[in-house]
Amino acid sequence: MTDPLFVADLATLKQLLRLTGVPASAADTLAILDEAILKSRLYFLRRLGADRVAALVAMTFEENPLTADDAVRALANTVEVKLVYSELLRRLPAAFMDASGDLNRRWNEEAPFRERSSFDAKAEILRLHDEVEEDMQILAGEEAVGEESDIRTFDGTPTFTPPRPGDSLRGPSTCRLNED
Repeated sequence: MTDPLFVADLATLKQLLRLTGVPASAADTLAILDEAILKSRLYFLRRLGADRVAALVAMTFEENPLTADDAVRALANTVEVKLVYSELLRRLPAAFMDASGDLNRRWNEEAPFRERSSFDAKAEILRLHDEVEEDMQILAGEEAVGEESDIRTFDGTPTFTPPRPGDSLRGPSTCRLNED
């Protein structure tokens, strides 16, 4: 299994994702979890660079952060959980198409990923993506903790889908961050 980059260990990550009930015999689910952890690690490395990731990993994790460095390190933990969760939302619900003999039992054990409509899952994935992008700016050192500003406007750029009524301020898929 791939170890988490920022979360203390795999058992802690499974607990944060509410996947502690997944048995060791659920090899397919564990393989998907392993790949999600690897994708998360690669995303951090691609987005922040190896030097910045190494600097973040070197920071000591504090459960109750008090300093800016503590807060940045804790943020790295939460972003890793969000990245893995987002990937699992994409991959695990498709398991119902699989004809495995114990699928119903495993489906019930993977509580956070069942009983969501595809619209709910897509909305949650978009929300998580927005949060991760905001947090990555802080982790990259582009913004300091507490200095975040999130003002979204539509500039009419044809590469973006125009907002529908009521959607004009929701997410990067329809809006662009105001960088002024």
